[in-house]
Amino acid sequence: MITAPFFEIGPKNLLRLPALEALAVAAGRAGAEHGVEVLLTVPTAFVAPVQRLGAGVVVLAQGMDTDRPGPSVNRVTAEALVDAGAAGVLLDHEADRLDPADLQRCLERAREVGLATVVCAGTTEAALDVARGCDVVLYEPPDLIGTAADGPRDWIGGSTAALRRANPGVLVMHAGGVASPRTARAVLAAGADGTGSTSGVLTAPDPAGAARAFIAATRSGWDAFRTTTGPTTEPLTEPLTDLRRNP
Repeated sequence: MITAPFFEIGPKNLLRLPALEALAVAAGRAGAEHGVEVLLTVPTAFVAPVQRLGAGVVVLAQGMDTDRPGPSVNRVTAEALVDAGAAGVLLDHEADRLDPADLQRCLERAREVGLATVVCAGTTEAALDVARGCDVVLYEPPDLIGTAADGPRDWIGGSTAALRRANPGVLVMHAGGVASPRTARAVLAAGADGTGSTSGVLTAPDPAGAARAFIAATRSGWDAFRTTTGPTTEPLTEPLTDLRRNP
Protein backbone atom coordinates (compact mmCIF):
# COMPACT_ATOMS: atom_id res chain seq x y z
CA MET A 1 0.00 0.00 0.00
CA ILE A 2 1.30 3.45 -0.94
CA THR A 3 0.90 6.23 1.62
CA ALA A 4 1.26 10.00 1.43
CA PRO A 5 3.39 12.01 1.29
CA PHE A 6 5.49 10.31 -1.35
CA PHE A 7 8.15 11.07 -3.92
CA GLU A 8 8.66 8.94 -7.03
CA ILE A 9 11.91 8.51 -8.94
CA GLY A 10 11.57 6.99 -12.40
CA PRO A 11 15.05 6.17 -13.74
CA LYS A 12 13.67 4.63 -16.95
CA ASN A 13 16.60 2.72 -18.52
CA LEU A 14 19.17 5.38 -17.74
CA LEU A 15 21.07 3.58 -14.96
CA ARG A 16 22.96 0.32 -14.66
CA LEU A 17 22.20 -1.73 -11.58
CA PRO A 18 25.06 -0.55 -9.29
CA ALA A 19 24.11 3.11 -9.79
CA LEU A 20 20.44 2.33 -9.29
CA GLU A 21 21.18 0.46 -6.07
CA ALA A 22 23.21 3.38 -4.72
CA LEU A 23 20.35 5.75 -5.52
CA ALA A 24 17.84 3.43 -3.83
CA VAL A 25 19.88 3.35 -0.63
CA ALA A 26 20.31 7.13 -0.50
CA ALA A 27 16.66 7.81 -1.30
CA GLY A 28 15.46 5.25 1.22
CA ARG A 29 17.51 6.85 3.99
CA ALA A 30 16.20 10.31 3.11
CA GLY A 31 12.64 9.03 3.03
CA ALA A 32 13.00 7.53 6.50
CA GLU A 33 14.55 10.74 7.82
CA HIS A 34 11.77 12.99 6.51
CA GLY A 35 8.77 10.67 6.77
CA VAL A 36 8.29 10.51 3.01
CA GLU A 37 7.53 7.28 1.18
CA VAL A 38 9.91 6.87 -1.75
CA LEU A 39 8.67 5.09 -4.87
CA LEU A 40 11.36 3.77 -7.19
CA THR A 41 10.05 2.69 -10.59
CA VAL A 42 12.59 0.30 -12.10
CA PRO A 43 13.03 -1.91 -15.17
CA THR A 44 11.59 -5.39 -14.68
CA ALA A 45 15.02 -7.04 -14.54
CA PHE A 46 15.99 -4.81 -11.60
CA VAL A 47 12.91 -5.37 -9.44
CA ALA A 48 14.33 -8.33 -7.51
CA PRO A 49 17.86 -7.00 -6.84
CA VAL A 50 16.60 -3.58 -5.75
CA GLN A 51 13.97 -5.13 -3.51
CA ARG A 52 16.57 -7.42 -1.91
CA LEU A 53 18.59 -4.38 -0.84
CA GLY A 54 16.07 -3.64 1.89
CA ALA A 55 16.64 0.06 1.25
CA GLY A 56 13.21 1.10 2.45
CA VAL A 57 11.91 2.20 -0.95
CA VAL A 58 8.68 1.01 -2.56
CA VAL A 59 9.74 -0.83 -5.70
CA LEU A 60 7.44 -0.41 -8.69
CA ALA A 61 7.73 -2.11 -12.06
CA GLN A 62 7.62 0.05 -15.18
CA GLY A 63 4.79 -1.96 -16.71
CA MET A 64 3.24 -5.39 -17.16
CA ASP A 65 1.31 -7.53 -19.60
CA THR A 66 -2.21 -8.86 -19.21
CA ASP A 67 -1.23 -12.53 -19.68
CA ARG A 68 -1.83 -15.08 -16.98
CA PRO A 69 0.84 -17.67 -16.17
CA GLY A 70 1.04 -20.04 -19.12
CA PRO A 71 2.96 -20.88 -22.29
CA SER A 72 3.54 -17.27 -23.37
CA VAL A 73 7.06 -15.98 -24.07
CA ASN A 74 8.54 -12.55 -23.26
CA ARG A 75 5.49 -11.48 -21.27
CA VAL A 76 5.59 -9.98 -17.78
CA THR A 77 2.75 -11.40 -15.72
CA ALA A 78 1.39 -9.85 -12.56
CA GLU A 79 2.39 -12.99 -10.70
CA ALA A 80 5.99 -12.68 -11.90
CA LEU A 81 6.18 -9.13 -10.57
CA VAL A 82 4.87 -10.22 -7.18
CA ASP A 83 7.36 -13.09 -7.04
CA ALA A 84 10.19 -10.70 -7.93
CA GLY A 85 9.22 -8.46 -5.02
CA ALA A 86 7.44 -5.57 -6.72
CA ALA A 87 4.99 -3.68 -4.54
CA GLY A 88 3.20 -2.19 -7.51
CA VAL A 89 3.29 -1.23 -11.15
CA LEU A 90 3.27 1.97 -13.20
CA LEU A 91 0.80 1.89 -16.08
CA ASP A 92 0.09 3.98 -19.19
CA HIS A 93 3.16 6.20 -19.10
CA GLU A 94 3.38 8.61 -22.01
CA ALA A 95 6.29 6.56 -23.38
CA ASP A 96 4.43 3.24 -23.01
CA ARG A 97 0.77 3.88 -23.72
CA LEU A 98 -1.91 1.22 -23.37
CA ASP A 99 -5.22 1.10 -25.17
CA PRO A 100 -8.14 1.53 -22.73
CA ALA A 101 -9.11 -2.14 -22.81
CA ASP A 102 -5.57 -3.31 -22.00
CA LEU A 103 -5.28 -0.73 -19.24
CA GLN A 104 -8.43 -2.03 -17.60
CA ARG A 105 -7.21 -5.61 -17.89
CA CYS A 106 -3.87 -4.66 -16.33
CA LEU A 107 -5.69 -2.98 -13.45
CA GLU A 108 -7.80 -6.09 -12.90
CA ARG A 109 -4.80 -8.41 -13.04
CA ALA A 110 -2.82 -6.21 -10.63
CA ARG A 111 -5.75 -6.14 -8.22
CA GLU A 112 -6.02 -9.94 -8.32
CA VAL A 113 -2.48 -10.38 -7.00
CA GLY A 114 -2.29 -7.37 -4.71
CA LEU A 115 -0.06 -5.06 -6.74
CA ALA A 116 -0.55 -1.34 -6.15
CA THR A 117 -1.30 0.59 -9.33
CA VAL A 118 -0.03 4.01 -10.38
CA VAL A 119 -1.74 5.17 -13.57
CA CYS A 120 -0.54 8.11 -15.66
CA ALA A 121 -2.95 10.64 -17.14
CA GLY A 122 -2.33 13.82 -19.08
CA THR A 123 -5.69 15.57 -18.63
CA THR A 124 -8.30 15.84 -15.91
CA GLU A 125 -10.76 13.87 -18.01
CA ALA A 126 -8.30 11.01 -18.49
CA ALA A 127 -7.43 11.09 -14.80
CA LEU A 128 -11.09 10.87 -13.81
CA ASP A 129 -11.55 7.92 -16.15
CA VAL A 130 -8.99 5.86 -14.22
CA ALA A 131 -9.35 7.28 -10.71
CA ARG A 132 -12.02 4.82 -9.65
CA GLY A 133 -9.91 1.78 -10.48
CA CYS A 134 -6.36 2.57 -9.33
CA ASP A 135 -4.46 3.41 -6.17
CA VAL A 136 -2.57 6.46 -7.43
CA VAL A 137 -3.34 8.80 -10.32
CA LEU A 138 -0.20 10.37 -11.75
CA TYR A 139 -1.41 13.58 -13.39
CA GLU A 140 1.42 14.46 -15.76
CA PRO A 141 0.67 16.84 -18.66
CA PRO A 142 2.68 15.48 -21.62
CA ASP A 143 3.98 18.90 -22.65
CA LEU A 144 5.65 19.31 -19.26
CA ILE A 145 7.53 16.00 -19.30
CA GLY A 146 11.27 16.59 -19.53
CA THR A 147 10.96 20.35 -19.05
CA ALA A 148 11.84 22.63 -16.15
CA ALA A 149 8.36 24.04 -15.59
CA ASP A 150 8.72 26.31 -12.56
CA GLY A 151 5.59 28.35 -13.31
CA PRO A 152 2.37 28.17 -11.30
CA ARG A 153 0.31 25.00 -11.66
CA ASP A 154 -3.11 26.45 -10.99
CA TRP A 155 -4.84 23.22 -11.98
CA ILE A 156 -3.55 21.19 -9.03
CA GLY A 157 -6.14 22.19 -6.44
CA GLY A 158 -9.22 21.80 -8.63
CA SER A 159 -8.15 18.61 -10.36
CA THR A 160 -7.11 16.99 -7.08
CA ALA A 161 -10.47 17.82 -5.52
CA ALA A 162 -12.31 16.38 -8.53
CA LEU A 163 -10.33 13.15 -8.37
CA ARG A 164 -10.99 12.75 -4.66
CA ARG A 165 -14.69 13.21 -5.23
CA ALA A 166 -14.55 10.48 -7.86
CA ASN A 167 -12.68 8.16 -5.48
CA PRO A 168 -12.09 9.34 -1.90
CA GLY A 169 -9.44 6.64 -1.48
CA VAL A 170 -7.28 7.54 -4.47
CA LEU A 171 -3.93 9.26 -4.00
CA VAL A 172 -3.13 12.08 -6.41
CA MET A 173 0.38 12.67 -7.70
CA HIS A 174 1.24 15.69 -9.84
CA ALA A 175 4.42 15.64 -11.90
CA GLY A 176 5.89 16.59 -15.28
CA GLY A 177 8.67 19.15 -15.39
CA VAL A 178 9.42 18.87 -11.67
CA ALA A 179 13.07 19.75 -12.17
CA SER A 180 13.84 21.41 -8.85
CA PRO A 181 13.09 20.84 -5.17
CA ARG A 182 11.35 24.22 -5.16
CA THR A 183 8.82 22.93 -7.69
CA ALA A 184 8.35 19.70 -5.75
CA ARG A 185 7.58 21.69 -2.62
CA ALA A 186 5.09 23.88 -4.49
CA VAL A 187 3.26 20.83 -5.87
CA LEU A 188 2.80 19.35 -2.39
CA ALA A 189 1.91 22.73 -0.91
CA ALA A 190 -0.90 22.98 -3.49
CA GLY A 191 -2.51 19.82 -2.12
CA ALA A 192 -1.00 16.87 -3.99
CA ASP A 193 -0.25 13.63 -2.16
CA GLY A 194 3.01 13.17 -4.00
CA THR A 195 5.24 14.20 -6.87
CA GLY A 196 8.30 12.88 -8.64
CA SER A 197 11.20 13.62 -10.91
CA THR A 198 13.49 11.81 -13.31
CA SER A 199 15.70 14.47 -14.88
CA GLY A 200 15.91 16.57 -11.72
CA VAL A 201 17.53 13.66 -9.92
CA LEU A 202 19.42 11.78 -12.61
CA THR A 203 20.98 14.73 -14.43
CA ALA A 204 22.24 16.33 -11.22
CA PRO A 205 26.00 16.19 -10.55
CA ASP A 206 25.15 14.27 -7.36
CA PRO A 207 21.95 12.23 -7.93
CA ALA A 208 21.89 10.95 -4.35
CA GLY A 209 22.17 14.48 -3.01
CA ALA A 210 19.48 15.65 -5.42
CA ALA A 211 17.17 12.87 -4.29
CA ARG A 212 17.67 13.92 -0.67
CA ALA A 213 16.84 17.54 -1.52
CA PHE A 214 13.69 16.58 -3.43
CA ILE A 215 12.50 14.32 -0.63
CA ALA A 216 13.07 17.02 2.00
CA ALA A 217 11.16 19.49 -0.19
CA THR A 218 8.29 17.02 -0.56
CA ARG A 219 7.94 16.85 3.21
CA SER A 220 8.16 20.63 3.54
CA GLY A 221 5.40 21.15 0.98
CA TRP A 222 3.20 18.50 2.59
CA ASP A 223 3.55 20.18 5.98
CA ALA A 224 2.95 23.64 4.50
CA PHE A 225 -0.35 22.57 2.95
CA ARG A 226 -1.53 21.25 6.29
CA THR A 227 -0.87 24.54 8.05
CA THR A 228 -3.02 26.50 5.58
CA THR A 229 -6.61 26.28 4.44
CA GLY A 230 -5.48 24.73 1.13
CA PRO A 231 -7.14 25.06 -2.27
CA THR A 232 -10.90 25.13 -2.63
CA THR A 233 -12.81 21.88 -2.65
CA GLU A 234 -16.06 23.40 -3.88
CA PRO A 235 -17.89 21.29 -6.50
CA LEU A 236 -16.77 21.93 -10.05
CA THR A 237 -19.38 23.06 -12.51
CA GLU A 238 -17.66 21.13 -15.31
CA PRO A 239 -15.78 18.27 -13.62
CA LEU A 240 -14.72 16.57 -16.85
CA THR A 241 -13.01 19.56 -18.41
CA ASP A 242 -9.27 19.95 -18.46
CA LEU A 243 -8.54 22.21 -15.50
CA ARG A 244 -5.06 23.15 -16.59
CA ARG A 245 -4.29 26.76 -17.32
CA ASN A 246 -1.23 27.91 -19.16
CA PRO A 247 1.33 29.32 -16.74
